[in-house]
Amino acid sequence: PFAREEMLEATLIALGLKNAAADENGDDNKDNSDSVNNLTISERANNNMHVEASSFSGYNDREPLAFGNNNKICISMRMRFDCRIFGSDGTLRARYAVLNEVVIDRGSSPYLASLECFCDDVHLTTVQADGIIFATPTGSTAYSMAAGGSVVHPAVPAIMVTPICPHVLSFRSMVFPDHVVLRCYVPSDARSTACVHFDGKHRTELSRGDSVQIEMSPHPVPTINRVDHSADWLSSLKSNFNFNTRVRQKKISTTSVSD
Repeated sequence: PFAREEMLEATLIALGLKNAAADENGDDNKDNSDSVNNLTISERANNNMHVEASSFSGYNDREPLAFGNNNKICISMRMRFDCRIFGSDGTLRARYAVLNEVVIDRGSSPYLASLECFCDDVHLTTVQADGIIFATPTGSTAYSMAAGGSVVHPAVPAIMVTPICPHVLSFRSMVFPDHVVLRCYVPSDARSTACVHFDGKHRTELSRGDSVQIEMSPHPVPTINRVDHSADWLSSLKSNFNFNTRVRQKKISTTSVSD
């Protein structure tokens, strides 16, 4: 594994902000000192980071991408979920790490999904809807937003709970702090089973008595920003969703109208 200094060096080289210091001829006496903060990189790390030049025409003539401000790279820690499926007897059936959302829905059943939801072992609500979405801030711009949930900045430590086509119109999207533990189970009097999906994968059928526990994972995902987390996020909203784009309202004419 890389040391901390080697990780910084590897990041700079991977982003194209610095050339690898190793000599192609294998000169062991070549100085591998870093021009940034005088950091050094081991020979093993150098050998692992050699990138062969591409033969595509004009590829090597492109200027490297610019990251960060003032030679500083901004890294965002994207929150993830630690999700567990428990059987009716309390045994752990499966465990997944989720970056975007957990969706519990009615699956192929023609009936509404019937779920009992708890927040920190306190009864939250009885879900009677097509399903329910538990989203991270990263996933708030995906399925949750399409279902009417709020768009949340990725730096906000929160968990979004959004119903899918609820039968009661007062059932609206909610935002919880990231330290709570949410749990949903299929009651014994439910008309049918339910299905759970983790980031659109690992489809699992939930029988009566089965439950899903959702909490913040202690292992977030580090992501490198082009500028910073706010600029990148807002730019993505505007370019991908045309966020709040409309024709600008014209100025009121000051010309008086004579009778």
